[in-house]
Amino acid sequence: MALPLCLLALIHAAFAKAADGNETSTGRRDGWVSQPDGRGTFDILWSCLFTIFLCTWVSLHLNVPSAHETYRHQFSRKLRWMLQAIMAPEFVLAFATGQKVEARRSVEEFKTLDLPDQERRKWTIRHGFYANMGGFVLQPRESAAFPINSKQLLWLIKRGYVDYPTMTAKEVWDKSKADGFQKSLTCLQTGWFIIQIVGRAIQRLHITTLEITTLSFVLCTLVMFTQWANKPLDVESPTILKSTKNIAEILIEAGPAASQPYQQTPLDFVDNLSPSWLTEVQPHLRFRTGPKMRPLPRFTNDRFPVIGAGPDAVFLFLFTMAYCGLYFVAWDFDFPTPLERYLWHISSVAMAACALIFWVCETYQDGHRLGRWERWAAKLSTSKDGRINTMEKQRRSRRFIPVWEIIIMTPVTVVYTIARTYIVIEVFLCQRSLPIGAFETVQWSEFVPHF
Repeated sequence: MALPLCLLALIHAAFAKAADGNETSTGRRDGWVSQPDGRGTFDILWSCLFTIFLCTWVSLHLNVPSAHETYRHQFSRKLRWMLQAIMAPEFVLAFATGQKVEARRSVEEFKTLDLPDQERRKWTIRHGFYANMGGFVLQPRESAAFPINSKQLLWLIKRGYVDYPTMTAKEVWDKSKADGFQKSLTCLQTGWFIIQIVGRAIQRLHITTLEITTLSFVLCTLVMFTQWANKPLDVESPTILKSTKNIAEILIEAGPAASQPYQQTPLDFVDNLSPSWLTEVQPHLRFRTGPKMRPLPRFTNDRFPVIGAGPDAVFLFLFTMAYCGLYFVAWDFDFPTPLERYLWHISSVAMAACALIFWVCETYQDGHRLGRWERWAAKLSTSKDGRINTMEKQRRSRRFIPVWEIIIMTPVTVVYTIARTYIVIEVFLCQRSLPIGAFETVQWSEFVPHF
């Protein structure tokens, strides 16, 4: 709540030297406009900033923190993700979609356990979310504890190192700190904001670029809520799973597959948490973020989504392009200067183009990660068995993020960041001079039938 108020104070101070709502000959009002005669600058800013704050703060469902982490560290991490959600909400939505897909995959994988059907059905998508966010921590005998995800947990259960978790879906949800008041407030505010935008559009009242941008956050938030609907919120303490074996015994019994030194946790040979910023990108950079301890004391939130080619990927692609296309709504808006309007055009096109290039590259590379192209090629090959074995070896040895993708995506990321940064700054610069129609209020009485 304090963040929107601080931003409002800074913006008001920046406008303080301008005349109070001077009306120009071009039909605009410059400076800070008071609200007695309609809605003012404060009304526009407060409505948008408060909505953006709720959308980017309340909607975030981060992973379980490490055991000895302070509240300050947890708060700063959530603040960083909030800023990332402001700069690129569609990418945070991609993370949420990827986590939902992985949780759903875990439900299918746990069906392979040699258990009665009633027991296997106890593993739900909530369990998948809980495991993949670091909700289960393995405590081997006389060894350091570390979090395990659903794939690692399944591997341990199949080999008898840990018992099948007895937690029900309700018990998993009891771990969640979901604040009904915050979510209700967010839904009410976003719903009212959408109604206002629709009302202004119907009555052909001017809609500001800040309101268009806020609407994009609202739409992303509503979809994020659905993708994270079964992920527990703000879990503070994980579930400890004890094993009578120490980690050395587990690795020895795993055989040659576990002979290589691990990078994240001792169970890297089961799942090394790739692809992610921590495993694929950070090793090439000089600065380091995330936990330095090994084994990892917590799962980071930056695992790249491997969604596949199903309905989730199609939906995410269409939504991402629709999100970028939303900024084209302001193509013919009345900007304070022609240069600002021209730069808005360039930024809108750049964002959409970068998103499309990203999707083309990721779709191609994702096919290699999942072996999709190899399977299709094998179906067309005459010597299927040998070709499948060769391609499977090639797929496993191939990097999740190859050099060619880094070369292409680096300039794309830079261009996208510049374009997005300009739009974020411009929506506030536009408030210094708005068309008179931007300060007119919706006449709700016109929507009431008169008999």
